[in-house]
Order: sequence, then C-alpha cells, then structure tokens
Amino acid sequence: MRRGWKKWFAFVLRLGFGILLVAASADKIIHPFGFAQAVENYRVIGEGLSRWVAVWLPYLELLVGLLLILGVWKDAAVLTNALLMLTFLFLIMQAYFRGLDIRCGCFTTGEGSSIGVSKILENLLFAGFSVFLACLVFHKNKLSKT
Repeated sequence: MRRGWKKWFAFVLRLGFGILLVAASADKIIHPFGFAQAVENYRVIGEGLSRWVAVWLPYLELLVGLLLILGVWKDAAVLTNALLMLTFLFLIMQAYFRGLDIRCGCFTTGEGSSIGVSKILENLLFAGFSVFLACLVFHKNKLSKT
C-alpha cells in the first residue's frame, strides 16, 4: 500500500501536466505571430529567435502533453516537462525582477495574466510538482531495474 499512493499520484500529475500542456499549446499554434510577440516581450532572445521559438515550442508542448496523457515514453516526457516548467519559472521570474510590464503568454496570446507574485507562485508550484513527478518516475524505474 505504501508504494500505491506514489503510483496513483504520479498518474494524476502526469495526466494533469499533460492536459495543461495540450491546453497551453492550442492558442499558440493558432496564433503564432501573437505568441512570437509574447516571447519577444520577455527580452531574453531577439526578434528572429522569438519567431522560431513561437513556431516550435507549442508543438513541443503538444507532443509532451500527449505523451504524458498516453503514458508513452514516460522518462523523456516527464524530464522534458520538468525542463519546460523550470524554464518557464526562470522566464517569469526574470521578467518580474527586471520590472517588465508584460502579459504572460502562457495559455493565450491575447489578454493573458500579468507577470506578478501570483504568477511566480503558480510557476513555482508547476516546477516543484514537475520535478517531483520526475523523481517519482525515475525512482520507480531505478527500483525496477535492481
């Protein structure tokens, strides 16, 4: 029973992050130019690279989300998910501490939520749970190989 909760919790987290990523990718895929502007607003990469990121990132989110939902290539999916969540946390925090008055661009290219403390806390939770999910998955795999 002790390991049962970990398996169930990992499943819930995997499904939750999968749905989150698929939902986050939809508007970005439909509006790549709006998303390119949202990426550029963070002032981390230039205009040309922002457009390139705006084209491939939503499809990466969609792919990782579907892999998480389906439970396929779990190791790669949870690792990529954790890296995405940590990257998003870093980007949100650097925008906040640099005083950029921008919209997140996380789920919509239109009028999304502003960058602030609540957005940082939200992304801290996402990053924390994504790393915890990766630990659960990789720890389980390590135990099953011994």
